[in-house]
Amino acid sequence: MPLNGEKKINVILVEDNPGDARLVFELIGEADPSGFRLTHVSRLAEAIAHLEAESHDVVLLDLSLPDAHGLRTVKEILSRFPGLPIVVLSGLDDEALAIQAVQAGAQDYLVKGMSDGNLLIRSLRYAIERKQTEERLTYLAQFDHLTGLANRTLFNERLTQALSWADRNDHLVALLFLDLDHFKSINDSLGHNAGDRLLISVAERLKKCVRKTDVVSRFGGDEFTVILEGLNSAKDAAAVAQKILETLHPPFDLNAQEVYVTASLGITIYPHDGGSAEELLRYADTAMYRAKDQGRNTYQYFTADMNKRAFEMLAFRNSLHKALDNEEFLIHYQPFVDVRTNRIIAAEALLRWQHPQYGLVYPGRFIPLAEESELIIPIGAWVLRKACERCKSWNDAGLGPIGISVNLSARQFRQRDLPEVVNNILAETGLDPGLLSLELTEGSLMDDPHVASGMLFMLREMGVHISIDDFGTGYSSLSYLKRFPIETLKIAQTFVFDINKDSDDAAIAGAIIALSHSLHLDVVAEGVENHEQLLFLIEHGCDIVQGNYFSFPIPNDELVLLLQHGLEEIEKAPA
Repeated sequence: MPLNGEKKINVILVEDNPGDARLVFELIGEADPSGFRLTHVSRLAEAIAHLEAESHDVVLLDLSLPDAHGLRTVKEILSRFPGLPIVVLSGLDDEALAIQAVQAGAQDYLVKGMSDGNLLIRSLRYAIERKQTEERLTYLAQFDHLTGLANRTLFNERLTQALSWADRNDHLVALLFLDLDHFKSINDSLGHNAGDRLLISVAERLKKCVRKTDVVSRFGGDEFTVILEGLNSAKDAAAVAQKILETLHPPFDLNAQEVYVTASLGITIYPHDGGSAEELLRYADTAMYRAKDQGRNTYQYFTADMNKRAFEMLAFRNSLHKALDNEEFLIHYQPFVDVRTNRIIAAEALLRWQHPQYGLVYPGRFIPLAEESELIIPIGAWVLRKACERCKSWNDAGLGPIGISVNLSARQFRQRDLPEVVNNILAETGLDPGLLSLELTEGSLMDDPHVASGMLFMLREMGVHISIDDFGTGYSSLSYLKRFPIETLKIAQTFVFDINKDSDDAAIAGAIIALSHSLHLDVVAEGVENHEQLLFLIEHGCDIVQGNYFSFPIPNDELVLLLQHGLEEIEKAPA
């Protein structure tokens, strides 16, 4: 509502005393004749009829009318026109009642006979401003400031209301819990502003997938919830979920760059799955994570079996938080073998978790959880320090020169202080930086190539080697091989597995070896399981091999024995 005089403020005066009404007209006319337009009625019923026919900016309301008296007049206006500001007019003996009216929802009050024109105008303007402020605060308390969707508070209120309505009308309610897939990588690579624009665009698409009576909320971060009321069948929820997945399929335009986004959705149905809002929300969240486990870009209904697995996963997550303090982690080592000398030249550090209940747990099961909870940072630092200590001990014992290779997750690589962390560990352990190789995936480099380049050059200046793990399964953009200070490529074991049977795998492996050598890079083939694979790799010029054919990942003591006795038992293939 403009308050700068450019547009007249429409006031409806509800006053049955002609003398009091005339006085109001005179006071406003003298103080600001061009700023206000007054409409006068003498009964509450007339006021309601006028307000239904034409919008007004503020009501100047007498509390004693022929058809209404006291707080009833205020409550009637508020119930029919909740967004309309009210200034109450009262007599001297009704001032206490006027104060109650303000407490009931009116914005201000004036005592008749004690107000001049300026005070009256200030009160009307103040009432409008105060109402706008109240509505703004109410909006902020109930709606997400970024997307305009309902926030978590309003979502909880509406879900509770939906469940009550369903009980009365014998209908179903579906709750959909949606999480964007790989949103963090988009946010990190394109920046938070682009991430915000993506969330706004996603919200707009989600609103088009539901009815006006349904509720779409931003639950937090890149999580959204949808309440579907009045369903006759659980299948109706699946139709909406599928519509959402299809709606998100077209690319989003961010910073003049097309970005493709998928989502994972969990669905739970009331009253079939749970009896409370809290249960439904937990179950929908559980089903959403099941959708992620199924490959993402899909939806899953909640099942009782999921609930059992959810409790097991919660206990597993909780125990992961204690694993480092309880010294439950250990490292196994798998050798790298130089095919020209048949000698072990390095070993890869592979993390294991000796769980007190589940026994030896492999990283594929707990590393994703560690990355979700940020535990990957302290765990990764522990692995790096322990691996460097072991490598130093091997070389001090005269078993070298032998290097150590340590994997870095994408989240570790995004640490701003990573070079400082690596440098401090090298200094503390006394390991020669030239014996340390850090393995990264293509994806972690390409999240933000500019930042990655600076990070890699700092690590190389320290003398640390850089290796690309699982080459050929990620971006496979050849340009970064020249831009980044990379020294080694590891052929993904998926290409090595059928290298003697699949002509495509053989061609890819051979091409990677040739490409690496043309760029003066060393090549490591991982996943070597048999002599035939080894022969192929040697014939095509592969430099280093790794796999169970030579040694499974083994504890430190067993690796020391292997370093002491060498690989004489493995027949050296002809060069």
